[in-house]
Amino acid sequence: MSVNRERSTRTRAKLLHAAAEVFDRDGFAGSSLIAVCARADVSKGALYCHFRSKEALGVAIIEEQSLLWHRLRDEQLAIEQSPVQALIAMSFEFTRRLDTDLTVRVSAKLLREAVFFDVVAAAQVVGWVAVVRELLSLARERGELRPEVNVRHAAEQIVAELLGLQFVAQALSGGTDLRTRLARVWRASSGCLVTRPVYETLRFE
Repeated sequence: MSVNRERSTRTRAKLLHAAAEVFDRDGFAGSSLIAVCARADVSKGALYCHFRSKEALGVAIIEEQSLLWHRLRDEQLAIEQSPVQALIAMSFEFTRRLDTDLTVRVSAKLLREAVFFDVVAAAQVVGWVAVVRELLSLARERGELRPEVNVRHAAEQIVAELLGLQFVAQALSGGTDLRTRLARVWRASSGCLVTRPVYETLRFE
């Protein structure tokens, strides 16, 4: 990689991280490109070489996290023998990263912004459904699912529940009890998803 390309890559990464910090602190609507440039310690001209607008920065932050669920799936399948347990563990790891990973947290916030919802939310949801459907298909192959479960419908329902749960937790508690709510939802829904012997082995944490 050339020196100029390396410098360009570093500048882009600095801008994305600075934008995430500013969006997290001030909210997307209350943020400015001037604040992002100041945080990244780059000129506005350098910013425009990479991003044409504040909205483009937001989309880039969301797209940086587009493969997160794929990475979490691979991580949990390497740990858990049960695909359903891997799915549950994946959802809890995602909620943990909402607290500990700035980019994950800001990406989730941005997806709730009207300006981004029509642009990138659909692709994100389609990707999440595909990951969940893959895990449920694997669970079916291993005999974990109840025979009446429709894998496609179940995957869409699970993603809808997980997304809705974030909204509810944020509205009612500022997101502080998201993990508790997540455990409650999994306990209630997984009994309709898996066989009784599998249910009795599941951990909701």
